[in-house]
Amino acid sequence: MGEYIKKGLDKKRYDKAAARYDIFESPMELVFFSKWRKRLFGRIKGEYILDVGIGTGKNIPHYGKGRFIGVDISIKMLEKAKKRAEKLEKKVELIQCDAEALPFKSKVFDAVVSTYVFCSVENPVRGIRELYRILKPGDRVYFLEHMRCESETGGVILDALNPLVRVFGPEINRRTVKNIEEGGFRVVKENWLLTSVFRFIIAEKQKFSGNFTV
Repeated sequence: MGEYIKKGLDKKRYDKAAARYDIFESPMELVFFSKWRKRLFGRIKGEYILDVGIGTGKNIPHYGKGRFIGVDISIKMLEKAKKRAEKLEKKVELIQCDAEALPFKSKVFDAVVSTYVFCSVENPVRGIRELYRILKPGDRVYFLEHMRCESETGGVILDALNPLVRVFGPEINRRTVKNIEEGGFRVVKENWLLTSVFRFIIAEKQKFSGNFTV
């Protein structure tokens, strides 16, 4: 596994979370997340695909054809992903790095997948701009994300809970669609999966764009 970490970034809490991460998420994974991942990967096209924030590798069972690169800030998460890939006999190159500073050349990937990642990235717009940079023009990022509820009451509740939840890692009140657009992408598909909190989003890097450069 390669390593590329931005100096000074605190990744200890993600290493600590790795041991219990799958157990903590197992109810939602069993009922919802697994089928959503399958649906997402059924849409992905391309030969060179980045799985950003791969975590413990829950996307790996759904990998199809192509070359997959998985990146994560936590070495402990990547160790679990490696074991999962070996058990499933899936080939994936794993690299420890920060989503805000990806160690890849520009315009090289055919597709990027992000599942429940940009609730945790310290500067989400900066991270999304990195995806924009490494993606080929005309290609797409496929997101499964949880974010701030669209209803006024739900949004206020998530805002109130967020200071408590983010102690453990994720932020639950981010406006991720807006962040994706600020990152330079055009949202071409957005589906609400479980209220407006959980969403499936496809975002495209336009072939010609005059409003964002890298």
